[in-house]
Amino acid sequence: MNNVKLILRVSASPRLQTFRTFTSEDLWTNYEQAKSWLRCKKLPPDIEPNAVFCNDEIDLSKVEIYGFDYDYTLASYKKGVEYLIHDIAKGHLVKKYGYPEGVGKLIYDPNFAIRGLHYDVEKGLFLKVDSFHQIQLGTVYRGREKLDDETVLNIYKRRHLPVNFLESSFLTPKPQNVKMVQLADIFSKPEMSLMAAVMDYFVENNIKYQPESLYYDVSKCIGLAHATFHSETRSNPHLYLHKDKELRPYLQGLIVAGKKIFLITNSPFETVDVGMSYMVGEDWRDMFEVVIVQAGKPHFFTNNAQPFRQLDINRGVFLWDQVEDLSKGKIYAGGTINDFQRLTGWRGGKVMYFGDHPYTDLADVTLHHGWKTAAVIRELEKEIAMMNTESFKWGVNWQQVLKSLIEDHQDVEDPEAKKVIDDWKVEVNYVCMSLRDMFNPHFGSMFRSYSNPTYFSRKLFRFSDIYTSRVTNLLQYSLNHTFYPRRGALPHEFKSWFV
Repeated sequence: MNNVKLILRVSASPRLQTFRTFTSEDLWTNYEQAKSWLRCKKLPPDIEPNAVFCNDEIDLSKVEIYGFDYDYTLASYKKGVEYLIHDIAKGHLVKKYGYPEGVGKLIYDPNFAIRGLHYDVEKGLFLKVDSFHQIQLGTVYRGREKLDDETVLNIYKRRHLPVNFLESSFLTPKPQNVKMVQLADIFSKPEMSLMAAVMDYFVENNIKYQPESLYYDVSKCIGLAHATFHSETRSNPHLYLHKDKELRPYLQGLIVAGKKIFLITNSPFETVDVGMSYMVGEDWRDMFEVVIVQAGKPHFFTNNAQPFRQLDINRGVFLWDQVEDLSKGKIYAGGTINDFQRLTGWRGGKVMYFGDHPYTDLADVTLHHGWKTAAVIRELEKEIAMMNTESFKWGVNWQQVLKSLIEDHQDVEDPEAKKVIDDWKVEVNYVCMSLRDMFNPHFGSMFRSYSNPTYFSRKLFRFSDIYTSRVTNLLQYSLNHTFYPRRGALPHEFKSWFV
């Protein structure tokens, strides 16, 4: 084996530049030694799929009031709900908007999309964006047709997307029609699948279409489908709702410990009443200090909603007189967070609110009102199950070792050695793609875009103090438990075995 030579060159800069001269044989020897070293190491322990994960320190002993959303927070829906919404919406496209009869025969694909994708309304493209506003190449689709990297760069001119393109709220004045939307709740999965299938149908049948019109048509039909969805879940809760046997004990445990609980949801009372009666018991209303339905989030949390109205349950009408207090046992609709805080006196860090949507449910209450927040992300269980496989653990570890090899040897000057570095880069890309495809063959993980967090993850980490796959996971922790965030090393900090 050739000896490794170390060459020091002094430039005009006060800094010393170090270059190492390696042959291709040296590099491949280091490669095999690194792989052998990694094989001798134990794989990381499994992640607990029902754990609670912490973004910001939170002491539960200081939380006195627990608030909850309903859909996909207290209520966990079965997969059939996605099929139901998709099929109702496609029927509306044909009957109400005159789409071809063939659209009514499209079949829902639950494995196409993931939550958190962006959709370019003008161009009709699905794309995955990371926390640095960069398009993840290889995840841009028109319908179910993947666009190659060259085509994507010709369309957008660069990978980076400006913030005012991703979020119309940054534009002044706000446009009536947005250029790009993020599809961030679970109900958006059937919406994305239907849009993709309709696009494919139009292309296969040589039918011209306008992407903007398709988006708004499908979006309206998904909205209309929710009315039927509520009716179906009220009629057959056992067909569409998971019954978590730990939900009632968790809520009762909070009450016994002297905590107060409330509900703020966009769903109508009839749907919530049937669902909570099925999951918790017909006395569920006795547990909650305040119940607010048809809240109109996110407008409820931005104080852009109408005043509170009390619901007359027997007559099914909203009373006209002013709401001067929020009483236990009564049902309210509408309202704003300012009025809610004024009437209850519940403010700041003693309140923690649980929701499944990082933006609609959690952003404003944490940014403007100082509430503690907990995100309920059901997809965590599936993703963690994949992360616990040996193939994934090995792939992640080998990817990191291989990147370190490249980083330490990339300044080689020998042509044959440079070719080895190029080969390693190809292998890194292959490993990255393999890891991505383990989660979803089209878009990969909901939380990660190769080495970077996704745009969805960025908002999740910013707007939630803790996150978990279901509310009842907190039964594993005492009500005096303090969650501490993991201390990750910043790029300029030293490497430690403990981070």
